[in-house]
Order: sequence, then structure tokens, then C-alpha cells
Amino acid sequence: MTSLKNEIVGSWKLLSYIEIPVGGDDYQFPLGQKPKGILILSPDGFMSVQIAVNTSSRYENEDRFSVSDSDLAARAKQYIAFSGTYTIDSEYSRVTYNIITSLHPNWEREKQVRKMDFEKDIMYQKSVDPVLSGGQLVHVYMTWQRVHKTEEIEAESEEFSRGFGFL
Repeated sequence: MTSLKNEIVGSWKLLSYIEIPVGGDDYQFPLGQKPKGILILSPDGFMSVQIAVNTSSRYENEDRFSVSDSDLAARAKQYIAFSGTYTIDSEYSRVTYNIITSLHPNWEREKQVRKMDFEKDIMYQKSVDPVLSGGQLVHVYMTWQRVHKTEEIEAESEEFSRGFGFL
């Protein structure tokens, strides 16, 4: 039997992000039906997560400090980002994120606990404590797939490089 830490260490791509109101059963997709994201859990106990609406829109201005306040505000509502350290509770199959930095500053110096389940290279996470989202308390459900250095990833990297004239 492999340890829980061995199961979660690595890089994960987001497959789904769903919120369910506490006491309710209506699913919500605040980041759309097919958001994009990556979760990185390092062997030395550090973590980072980036989740965003899956869009191809771009700012009109390439200078990140010259983007309009309204464009920045709109993007911030479509993006979840935080990083810090993590600890594992193998007995209850939980991971605790100790947030050091976050796009949402109220999360800094806070903890977020996730219950985890696994099925091959898929990790299911559920927030243990509800979070406030859109004015209501919700539980967050995320499905992640382990990222392997595959032809698919290499193809994405090649496409990225081609778009910037590297290839």
C-alpha cells in the first residue's frame, strides 16, 4: 500500500470545479463548465494552485500594468490562485493547505482542508469546511488528473513555443 503523500505528490490538471450550496443540491459552475487549472504538490511540502475560466480572450494592452481596472476586476473574479505549504492527515484522507499568498488576500494565513479520494490517476477533492462564494456558503468539489510527461503535454508545449516563434 502506497502512502497518501506518495499518491498526491506531483502535478495535476483540473477536470472539473463545482460548488454546491450548504443545505442545497443545485450544482454551480462559477468558473464555467470546463475551467482550466493546475495543482502542484511538491515532495518538500509546498503547493500551488491556479484555476481559471477557460477563455481565449486577451487584454487589448500587452503591458500588464496598463490593463484597465475593469478588465483586471473581471479577470480576478474568474481566477483562483494561492500557494503555500501542505500537510497530510492519512487517517482521514485529508490535505490541509496552509496559504501563504493568494489572489484573494483574505485567504492568506488561513487553512483550507480537502477530503481526498482516488481512482487510478484521478484525485477527487471536497472542501471540508464551506467557503463563501457569490454570497452563500458552498462546498467545493474538484476533480484532478495526474499529469504525466506525455505526448499530449509535449504537444501543448510545442504549440505554445510555436505561438511565440521559438520553433
